[in-house]
Amino acid sequence: MKTKLSIVSLILSFFLLHFIFSCCTAEKTESLVIAVSKERLSEIHKYGEWLAFQQIPLRTIDLSKVKLENIIDSLKICDGLLLTGGADIYPGHYGKENDTSRCGSFDHERDTYEMKAFQVAKSLNMPILGICRGLQIINIIEGGSLTIDLPTDKGSGELHRIGDEDWATHQVSFTKGSLLSNLVATQEVLVASNHHQGIDVLAGSLQPAATSDDLLIEAIEWNKNSMHPFLLAVQWHPEWMDRSDELSGKIAKYFLLEATKFRDQKTKKEGE
Repeated sequence: MKTKLSIVSLILSFFLLHFIFSCCTAEKTESLVIAVSKERLSEIHKYGEWLAFQQIPLRTIDLSKVKLENIIDSLKICDGLLLTGGADIYPGHYGKENDTSRCGSFDHERDTYEMKAFQVAKSLNMPILGICRGLQIINIIEGGSLTIDLPTDKGSGELHRIGDEDWATHQVSFTKGSLLSNLVATQEVLVASNHHQGIDVLAGSLQPAATSDDLLIEAIEWNKNSMHPFLLAVQWHPEWMDRSDELSGKIAKYFLLEATKFRDQKTKKEGE
C-alpha cells in the first residue's frame, strides 16, 4: 500500500513540476506586443520584420487598421509604440496652415489617430520609438514645429532626399551624452534618408540626440528633466538599412528591451 502511495506521489510530483516549468517557460517566451502606427504594404523593409530580426518574440498591431474609438483599448494591451514614416503632417497642427502648397499629400485621419496613440502611450509611460514622420509628429505634439520644405527653406534638400522620392545616404553626428552616442563606438554614422521636411523649432520637452551636416536635428529624446521613461525618434530610416548595420540593430534591440521592461512591470502590477 505504501509503495502504491509512493508511486502516486511521485507521479503527482512529476506533473506538478512539469506544470510549474511550463508556466515559467511560457512567461519567459511570452511575445511582446508592439503597436505600429502604419505598416508598409510592400513585402520588403517592413517595420515589424525589422524589429523581429532581433530574435525577441513579438507580434505587432497595425493601428491604421484600428478604429479611432478603439485606439486606447488597443494601446493598453501593447508594450511599446512605434510611430512610422509616411505622408506629410498637416501644417495647421504647427501654425503654418497657410503654407500647404509646398507640402506633399496629407492624411488627416492618420494625423488624428497617431496623436491620440502618442498621448495614450505617454500617459502609460510606454516606450516610444519614432522614425522619420514619427520624429516629426512627436515634436509637433510636444509643441514644436517643422521646416515646410528643406530644399527651398534650407537649400539642403539633396542631402536628405534625391529628387522627389529617391533615397539619400548621409552622415549624422551624435550629441554627446545622448542615448545614441552610447549605442555604438563611433560618433558619426551613415544613415538612409528620404524626407523633405524636418524640425524647425524643437519642443521644450525634447533635446537633440543627433544632427546632420546642415545642422538639422536628426534624432530626439526626452530632455534630462523629463520624468517619462524611454523615447527615441530618428529622422532617418533604420529599418531601411542593411540588417548587418550595427546602429540599426542596436536601435531596434534597445527599444524592444525597454518594451520588455515595461511589460514585466505591467505584469507585476497586475499580479499585486
